[in-house]
Amino acid sequence: MHGIVLKRLGHNVHILNREKSAQLQTQGAGIGTTDSVKDFYDAYDLLDGEFWVTSPNIQFLTPEATVKNTWNIEMPMTTWNALYFRLRANFDGLESPYSPQAKTCLLEGDGRAQYDDGKTVTGVQYHGEKVSVEYVDGDGHLDTLHADLVIAADGPGSTIRRILEPSVERKYVGYVTFRGTVPESEISAEIREVFGTKLTFYQMDKTHIVLIADSFPSARYNIPGENGNTSPGHRTYNYAWYANYPADSPALARVMTDRSGHQHRSTVLIGQLDPSVWAEQLSLAARVLPGPFRELVQKTQRPFVQAISEATSPRAVYFDGKLLVVGDALATFRPHGAASTAQAAHSALLLARVMKAELTLPQWETRVLRFARVRSRLSAVLGNRYQAGLGTLAVSVVQLGWVWAVQTLFSLVWG
Repeated sequence: MHGIVLKRLGHNVHILNREKSAQLQTQGAGIGTTDSVKDFYDAYDLLDGEFWVTSPNIQFLTPEATVKNTWNIEMPMTTWNALYFRLRANFDGLESPYSPQAKTCLLEGDGRAQYDDGKTVTGVQYHGEKVSVEYVDGDGHLDTLHADLVIAADGPGSTIRRILEPSVERKYVGYVTFRGTVPESEISAEIREVFGTKLTFYQMDKTHIVLIADSFPSARYNIPGENGNTSPGHRTYNYAWYANYPADSPALARVMTDRSGHQHRSTVLIGQLDPSVWAEQLSLAARVLPGPFRELVQKTQRPFVQAISEATSPRAVYFDGKLLVVGDALATFRPHGAASTAQAAHSALLLARVMKAELTLPQWETRVLRFARVRSRLSAVLGNRYQAGLGTLAVSVVQLGWVWAVQTLFSLVWG
C-alpha cells in the first residue's frame, strides 16, 4: 500500500519481499475489509469491481445449530490472495486471474515500480543522507540497496524491528488457531442455509482435551472464491478454530511441529500440518461442534495452524525520518479485531498526506502509534472474551480503557 502511494506521487519504489511467489499464492486466510481499507482502494485502486463479500450481520449459534442471537454489524471480507493480487496490479501491473486488466493501472507520471521476491533483508544502516538495506537473495548472495526512504513492512517477525528495537518481544498469547477453507459448492444446501452470508460464531464453555483450557470459539466467514469470484456458488467458507495451549507446553510444540518434524514458531503452512494433529481435531470436531461447523472442518483438505502473538514498537520513525516502520512490523495484533490490513491502509493514507506536506512526520508517527496501541488492546479484549477467564478479560478491559484515555489526551494536545 505504501509503495502504491509513493509510486503514484512519482517516486521510484523497489520492494524486497522475502517470500517466494509460489509461497505467497498459498495463503487462504480471510481479511476484514474495514473503512480505512475501503478508503485506500477508493483513492488508489484503478481496477473496476469489488473484491470482497459483505456479511450483513453477525450470528451466534447454539449446539443445535439454531441462531442464539444476532448482532446487526456489517463485515466486508476478502481473501489474502484477492487483496495481494489487487495491490500488485496497482503497484507494478502484475496480471493474474484476479486482475487480468492490471496493465491499465500503470499511469503516465508514475514512478518506477520494481517488486522482487525471495529477497531477505538482514540489516539496515544509516549514513546521514541514505539508508543502506542489506539483503540475501534466493541463491544466498549478499547485496545492498541504498534508498532515500525505507518503509519497513516486513511483517510480525520483522527483522528491521528486531534490529532497531531489540527489547520488543513478539509474545505468544496462549492460543493457536486452526484454519481452513472449503468451496461453497462442496457444502450442503442445508448448511449453506444456516450460514447464509453471515459472519457466524459458536462458543463452548469447556472441553476435555488435555492441555487446552476453558473454551474453544469457532468463527466462520464467507469470502471470495478462487480468482476473487464473489458470486453465489463460487465463494469460499473460511473458518478459524481457536484452541488454548500453554506456552512452552509439549502439546503446543506438537501442534506447531510439521509433518517433516520441523517445529515452527508462528505458522505451520498449508500442506505441512502433521496428519495426526489434524486427525485429533477432526475427532474433536465430531464430538463438540454443531453440524454446520463440523461439516466445514471435516471437508477441509488443506488446513493450517497459526500461533497467535502480539507486539508493538514504541516508535515508528527512525534515522531522522529516513526509515518508517509500518503495518505488522509496527504492531502485531491478535486477529479478532480485523485490524492488521486496516492499520496498513491507515498508515499509507497518512503517509500520502505527509508527502503532500499536509502532515508533519511527527504528526504521522503520533497517529499511527495511537492506532496501533488502541487496536492492540482492543484485539486483546476481543480475544480474551472468548479464550480466557473473567479475571484476564477484566484486566484487558482496564488496559484498553487506560490506553484509550492516554491516546485521546495526546490527540487533544498534539493532534
